[in-house]
Amino acid sequence: MEVVQNLATSSEVLDTLARDPKVDELSKTFIARHPNTSAKTLVYLLKYDKIEMMGAIAAHSNTSPEILELMVKSSDKLYTQYKLAQNPHTPADALDELCDESESEHLRLAIAQNPSTSQLTLKGLFDESVLISIEAKKNYDYQEFLKQQEG
Repeated sequence: MEVVQNLATSSEVLDTLARDPKVDELSKTFIARHPNTSAKTLVYLLKYDKIEMMGAIAAHSNTSPEILELMVKSSDKLYTQYKLAQNPHTPADALDELCDESESEHLRLAIAQNPSTSQLTLKGLFDESVLISIEAKKNYDYQEFLKQQEG
């Protein structure tokens, strides 16, 4: 457990531990949360379909956009969906789908705050609760500002 919690542990060591059948699932969940865990190891850890593991993978900055999109399509757990909605690497299309399928205010708020959320989805969130509307409008305005700076 010390190796898994050590921030200096390399991605190679974490990958070896993740694949070791003698390492328990709790330790593997810590591996999924470790900032040095590679995308390849995170994909391997998907086989442990436990809520804590899925949430850790959904939140991880090294999880590829393709895997995040697949997780949106396959997850029915609110905790995992919430972590996906918060991850700025989750593709806009996947966030759109997540927003369309959920009625959770917490999930919609996370989507409204995600910088990857499409402007179309943000506009759709303008009529939600006050907090969601404020966050969606703020994110939308920021995206508009960035567009103007580019052009």
